Amino acid sequence: MIQRLYVRIYLTTLASLVVVVILFAVLWQFTAERAANVDHDRFMAALIGKALPAGGSVDALQTSLAGLVVPPIEGLALYDRQGVRLASAGNQAGISSPAAIAQSKPGHGMFVAQLIKLDDGRVVVARTHTDSLQMHLGGLALIGLIALAVALGTYPVVRRLTRRLEALASDVDRFGGGDLSVRAPVSGQDEVSSLAASFNGMADRVASLLEAHSRMLVNASHELRSPLARVRLALELYETAPRAELLHGMRQDCAEISEQIEEILLSSKLDTVTTAPPQDPVDLAALVAEESSRLDIPFEVVPAEVRGDGRLLRRLIRNLLENALKYGGQGVDAHLDIDDHGQRILQVGDRGPGIAEAERERIFEPFYRPANTAETGSGWGLGLALVRQIADRHRGSVRCLPRAGGGCVFELTLPAPSEAA
Repeated sequence: MIQRLYVRIYLTTLASLVVVVILFAVLWQFTAERAANVDHDRFMAALIGKALPAGGSVDALQTSLAGLVVPPIEGLALYDRQGVRLASAGNQAGISSPAAIAQSKPGHGMFVAQLIKLDDGRVVVARTHTDSLQMHLGGLALIGLIALAVALGTYPVVRRLTRRLEALASDVDRFGGGDLSVRAPVSGQDEVSSLAASFNGMADRVASLLEAHSRMLVNASHELRSPLARVRLALELYETAPRAELLHGMRQDCAEISEQIEEILLSSKLDTVTTAPPQDPVDLAALVAEESSRLDIPFEVVPAEVRGDGRLLRRLIRNLLENALKYGGQGVDAHLDIDDHGQRILQVGDRGPGIAEAERERIFEPFYRPANTAETGSGWGLGLALVRQIADRHRGSVRCLPRAGGGCVFELTLPAPSEAA
């Protein structure tokens, strides 16, 4: 059986309220029992002692006691040191010897018997009218009304809070069931609204990742189909007429397939991992020089250090250079410099046909090909997308610019080591 959260919160609130009421009632009882304080008793003893002088006759004492019976006092009885009654006046119900009164517990009816000790050793027992019962009942009734008001006022507040939690739980269930479009309403500035906003951010992230992976899967399957078809055709031809160039072509196609699979795995990893890359010192000039020399590309560099993942930065530079050779034709070169703000600027230029302005951003999408480029025998499709992903993870940027005299310039900007830390 599922125990509703709002019921648990509400019952906990009511239980706490009951405990407060009980403690308040006990405190009320305790203070009511101590209503007759010592200072009041001393004052009454001094006053009655003056009105009842020692050695007076019984009639005189009787007359004096009768004069003292005024509300709230209903009756008085005077006793000597031995507890012998000397005189009395008024209502004597409930009045007994001082010893009996001293041993009895205070009552909570319509009267209370009170001992008043005089300075000469005599004792007066006073029957005093009291409204303690009405006070108790009225106080308890007031406490009950306050508790009821708090209970009635608490319910809608608790219910509203838990209703938002129930709605959020329902949205999470729907999202988990496959409805990736569901989003939780965000209202207020409390923890529930923060939780709903976090859920919406997670849902957007998951939906975008799934969409990107689905699109990548479709494009990757299309791109892998071409080299696989060439391998299959080469195998068929090799069975009928073995030639060395067929084996060489199959090796190239297998290398292309391997490279595309590696790029797909790396792109998926960059999509799913949100943690910052390592902040290791990386010699960017050395990476540019090594990769340019490997591809026989002229370069100019200045000493420049960055912080990040050296393996990923090497892959970024390699992809930029290989992309320029693949689609830019001749005239490829690389320049690394530092601007006035300390940013590391790497420019890879080519003398190819150039990229139309409307496509300069789209070429960084996975498997996008500009309209004026033709497919070559080697792999393509994720190179520039990986460049942007790696640049973003290092708090950098990359863009495609036109080159004076024809061609393109791919400009990579990375922050200085102090800014990247």
